[in-house]
Amino acid sequence: MKICIEICSGREWRAIKDILNIDNERISKGPLGEYFSASIDKKEFLFQHSGPTKTRAAACCQLIIDKWQPDLIVNIGSCGGVSKKLKCFDIILAAKTVQYDCHDFMDGKNQIFYEPMVTELDNSWLKLDKIAEPLYQGIIGTADQDLTYQTAFELRKNEVLAVDWESGAIAKICELNNTKCLILRGITDIPVNGHDSNKTRQTNGYKKNTYGVMKKLLNCLTGLQA
Repeated sequence: MKICIEICSGREWRAIKDILNIDNERISKGPLGEYFSASIDKKEFLFQHSGPTKTRAAACCQLIIDKWQPDLIVNIGSCGGVSKKLKCFDIILAAKTVQYDCHDFMDGKNQIFYEPMVTELDNSWLKLDKIAEPLYQGIIGTADQDLTYQTAFELRKNEVLAVDWESGAIAKICELNNTKCLILRGITDIPVNGHDSNKTRQTNGYKKNTYGVMKKLLNCLTGLQA
């Protein structure tokens, strides 16, 4: 099984390179970012950096499919916690992705999720008991914006567990190409009711916790079946 790992933000990418001890001689560069191969638990993975936002993530996902024809694309990265049952470092397995910054007001529509961009993911093939870390399976929301306390309140009413900037785009591109997709995200920050102090807390949480989250996510890869 050929598996490609797409990683989006620069901080996530730097963490992965550091954890896997990847030196510059092993790194290649493409039009969207760096990539390298690494073995984990005797399985070979190709790691590709996309950069943040839905646009770069989608373009990179299509590049991976066209260039390497993988059997599976895995997206790992950080996310903001929405559900009250979750805490930092919890791992979310996406069963569905939604995009909440696309709005259609034609014909009186005003849905929180733009229906054409909703993607269901089939995780039935995944042997959850083989994954090293406990997982919460459910909905991940995507938008090109940071999570706020008020947004989290609205998303919570629609059973969203966590949000990020890219998962929804990657899932949709994989769906359109009929490519198997697995999305695992770890919570680095959770918004609280407040203003400047809350934003500082979220930023510090993201910076402080990303390395630990990426380490846990890499641990999850050891359970993937070849």
